[in-house]
Amino acid sequence: MPPVPTGLGVLQIEPTDQCNLACRMCAPHAEGWDQVHGVPKGRMAWTTYERVLDGLVAGDCHFDHVILQWLGDPSLHPDLERMIGRAGERLAGRVGHVRIDTNGLTLTEPRLDRLLAFKARAVPLLVVFTLDAATPATYRRVKGRDGLERARRHVRYLLAHRRGAGRIDVQVQFVVQPGNAHEAAAFLAYWRGWWRCHGPGGGHLEVLFKRLSVGGGGPGQAAADALYERTLADAGVDEAQDDGFSVGVWRARPWQADDAHTARGPCPGAWLTPVVRHDGHLMMCCADLAGDLDLGSLVEHDFRTLWEGPKATAVRLGQLAGRFEGACAACGGVNWYGMPAEGPDATRRRARELGLTP
Repeated sequence: MPPVPTGLGVLQIEPTDQCNLACRMCAPHAEGWDQVHGVPKGRMAWTTYERVLDGLVAGDCHFDHVILQWLGDPSLHPDLERMIGRAGERLAGRVGHVRIDTNGLTLTEPRLDRLLAFKARAVPLLVVFTLDAATPATYRRVKGRDGLERARRHVRYLLAHRRGAGRIDVQVQFVVQPGNAHEAAAFLAYWRGWWRCHGPGGGHLEVLFKRLSVGGGGPGQAAADALYERTLADAGVDEAQDDGFSVGVWRARPWQADDAHTARGPCPGAWLTPVVRHDGHLMMCCADLAGDLDLGSLVEHDFRTLWEGPKATAVRLGQLAGRFEGACAACGGVNWYGMPAEGPDATRRRARELGLTP
């Protein structure tokens, strides 16, 4: 099981739910949904972003890390670099690191220069590039459009220019799925070869091979897991660490909907994956594409009031009793974190404080 995040979990803040790709693994953008999670697509206003950060500081909120991304590509927000810098300033001492997940297509060299300039030294920055291919043809197949060479050029530029800009780590991801599994070995060989020529002494680069998430662990997840495990074995991919270059794999396989013979326990997502939608609403789970678990607006309320409030507590209490309703009923569960040991008891105490239980 992957380690349990510290603090209040992993906070995601969504700069935008718009995307410039149509990845096959991402239904909202592959299928061209008009809206992703219950509201029209849009971008977070700067005033909303500032209000969210104000509330986190006022509530003395601490998170394992904060991710500036949810259901779109954050690089499409014109103020992304400024948002990263402000998060580093305001959340210093409250988060382990700030992270962005991006396809990298619009992170041009001038924008990367601005990102480096806005980087707050007090908080490490992790930039995750989702590439998923070793050749342009496969990239087009799984991502819906061309762009591999451009994305790789931007990754290389950041790797070459991050020296002296504080701690900036880079990760390139390969989500194993039908259509790209045959290129796992070539993907690793490309980045390992580049690092041996240009990387040593220049920080850290991780190549991560991820499992494809099917409906948050829903039906079909077992087949995706089997493909993942077979692909890694055939390609000879395993965890490794060598002179600043590392390879990461996902070995854990928690409960999922295909495990009909095994009782389902409470989902760690209800405790560990708060998300701030681009309009400032606090969502309870990163796997809730429909937006059912909307806890309210962080422009009007502070984080703790909503995250520890009656609605969120009732959802957690129901799961502890084996009830999975609404968005949770059709979801296989967030299967990349473990349940915090103190989570159940803390929920029962909070339920008593709120008068939800005797």
